[in-house]
Amino acid sequence: MAYFRTVLTYQLPSEAELDKSFLEAQGITVYLMNNLTTRNELGPAFWIQLQVAEADWAPATRILREARPERFGSAVRVDELDRLIKRGAAGAFLGAMVVGLLAYFVLPAGGRDDASASAMLTAGLAGAVAGAWLAKKIRGGKVGK
Repeated sequence: MAYFRTVLTYQLPSEAELDKSFLEAQGITVYLMNNLTTRNELGPAFWIQLQVAEADWAPATRILREARPERFGSAVRVDELDRLIKRGAAGAFLGAMVVGLLAYFVLPAGGRDDASASAMLTAGLAGAVAGAWLAKKIRGGKVGK
């Protein structure tokens, strides 16, 4: 039984069909998963996956990487984006925690009703935004290029 592996994912069916034809011309059997689910006016419900047999995955990846290397990105860039996302999420979490706790202790203790709960949630949201903004400023405002 052959297992399939995804080589690339696509949003546009035309790109997927082009790469499928290219690989089939090289003698590799290709399967497009979800290629019919993207044909609607609202955009794709699922990404199209170009899949090949496990044994053909390395040659298919090599062929497509040689033809269009920009599709694969670099490992260094992926790691950089991962770090930026994690720093922003940590800043947002810490900001929400700090401002939310401050709001909890500043609001009157006897009046813990829906209005004060709403005020604490608003303060926590403001803290999350401020924390994410501060995390961005700490790293110099660079989002990556």
